[in-house]
Formats: sequence, structure tokens, C-alpha cells
Amino acid sequence: MKVEQLIKSTMERPCIFVTGKMDVPVDYFIQEIEKGIVADNAENYVTNLISPMTNYHYFNEDKEFYKLLLPLYDTIEKHDLNQKQKYQLNSSWGFRQGFGNHSVRHQHLPSILSGAICLSSHEQTLFFPQINQELIFEPGNFALFSGYLEHYNKRNVCDEVRYGLSFNLMVV
Repeated sequence: MKVEQLIKSTMERPCIFVTGKMDVPVDYFIQEIEKGIVADNAENYVTNLISPMTNYHYFNEDKEFYKLLLPLYDTIEKHDLNQKQKYQLNSSWGFRQGFGNHSVRHQHLPSILSGAICLSSHEQTLFFPQINQELIFEPGNFALFSGYLEHYNKRNVCDEVRYGLSFNLMVV
């Protein structure tokens, strides 16, 4: 074998990271997550979330979830965060992280945009190491971010449970 050329380099690329706060019917979503994590098609402990988790498409047809998404869609289009590409919801799920639970460092490619919505207060944050940002876990806090951004949260070392929603938007 003869290597002709090997390039390891960093390239700039567009990055989107939006945070904010929204009104969320927390009790409704926590109840739905509790139902979803005991369903036969739950994704408990088999994904990047090392915790109980609903199916990846659990909230895709949920009207209350769309009430959260629609203002985010308005923000995406107002600021051209979709880069003039048509997009749609591909997946949406909920999770519960108790003592010892965490998420490994991962990203959501090939999603154009992904999101996280907090349902509970918790000392655990969602950390984005590539841009040195974090999402503070308070009910209604959210992040909308480029699908390639890596993120994770450390193991929960307290008895408080951390609930949240996540979703992916794909180019049509």
C-alpha cells in the first residue's frame, strides 16, 4: 500500500444554536413519557440515551407536541435557519433520566436541525462541547441546533428525575 495523500483538517461550517423558553404543558408530557417508556416499542437503554426512553416516533402525531413545534418553525423560517430547504419532523421522543442515567456524546446527523425541550428542573445540563454551550434544565427551556453538533449529559448523581423531549427535522 502506498498513501499518496492524507489530509486531516478543520473546516468551517454553518452552525445554528438557538436557546429560549416556552410555555409547556409539563404534566401532560411527563404522563405521556411514563406511558411511552413502558410500551412494547420503547427504546430503553438501547440508544445514545442510557435511560428509559419512548419510541423515536412517539410524539410525531401528537397535537400538543406540534403546538410546541409551530413557534419553532416560525423562528426557523423567519431567520432562514433551514437554509431555504424544505424540512419536516422526522422523529420526536421523550425520556426520563434518574439516578445513574446519562447520554453519551453523540449528534443527530443527517438531521438538518434537532431540538431539546426541558420538562423539569435539574442540575444536569445538556452540554455542546464543540461550541462550549449548555442547555440549563428548567421547565420550558429549549435548544434548537444543527444536527451535526455533538452533545451529551453527565451521569445523574442525585435522586431527582430529569424529563425532556427531543426531536429531529430532516430535509424533504
